[in-house]
Amino acid sequence: MNNQKIIEVKDLCYKYLTSRRLDGGFSSYKEVLKGINFSVGRGEKLSIIGPNGAGKSTLMLNIAGLMDGKYRTGEIFIYGKKLNEKNIYDIREKIGFVFQDPNDQLFSIKVFDDVSFGLINYLNKKKDRRAKNRQYIEEIVRISLRKVNLGNIEEEIPHFLSFGEKKLVTLATVLSYDPEVLILDEPSSNLDPRNRTNFIKLIKDMDKTIIIATHDLDLAYELSDRCIILNEGEVIFDGDSKKILNDRDFLKNNSLDLPLCLRKTST
Repeated sequence: MNNQKIIEVKDLCYKYLTSRRLDGGFSSYKEVLKGINFSVGRGEKLSIIGPNGAGKSTLMLNIAGLMDGKYRTGEIFIYGKKLNEKNIYDIREKIGFVFQDPNDQLFSIKVFDDVSFGLINYLNKKKDRRAKNRQYIEEIVRISLRKVNLGNIEEEIPHFLSFGEKKLVTLATVLSYDPEVLILDEPSSNLDPRNRTNFIKLIKDMDKTIIIATHDLDLAYELSDRCIILNEGEVIFDGDSKKILNDRDFLKNNSLDLPLCLRKTST
C-alpha cells in the first residue's frame, strides 16, 4: 500500500425519510450517519464493523454512489474527484459493489448472463470491440467463476442456487470487469467453511483497494490490518484491527464480542 488516498469521506451525514406529510407539512427523518470522517489508501484492506443498525450498509452504499444524494451532507472523494450527480457513472466504473443480499444483484435466467452483464456494459462504454467477441466474454466469465471456486455453472439458473453460491456469483460478476476498488457488504455470510477459506485467500491476494462491511469479526481479524467500528452512526474506533478485536470490554460495550478464534485462547 502507498500513501495515495483513493477514498476520502469528510463530515458525511445521511438521513432517511421515515414519514411524509401529504399536505406538504413537516416530514420525519432518521439520522443514520453522523459526521463520518476517514480515508482509504491505495491497496488498503479495511473492515467496517459494528452492531446491527450501526450504519455500515448505508455508509458503503453512499461511497458507491448508490444512495439518494439529497439526504446526504458532507463530501465523498474517489480518486480525488468529488462524488456528485455529474460524475457518478464514471466513478462507479472504478468501483465493484457486492450487495449483502445477492438477490438484489442477480436478475438473469443464466449465471453466464449475470456474470457477463457488467463486463459487456463496461466494454461497450469504453467502445472496446471485445464487447462483441463471444469467445473473449466466455473466457472471462469462466475465469471469474473459477476465482470464486464455482466452475461449470454458467448455464445454471441463479434462482435455484444456494444463498452462499449466489453470494459467490455476485462477486464473480464484479471481478469480471476488474474494478480498481471493491466494496463488499457481508461477503462471507452463508459461505461454507471451504468457500469461506477460499474467499479470504482470494481477497488477501488481490492488489486492490477493498472495503468490507461485516459482522464476521474473524474475517475482519484475518483479512484487514485496519478496521473502523461504527455505533449509532458514528465512528467510535479507527485503527489497528488486531488490537481492538482483542479488547473484550470495548467490544462488549458496543454490542460486539471477541472473534471466535480469540475466544478459544482467552478462556
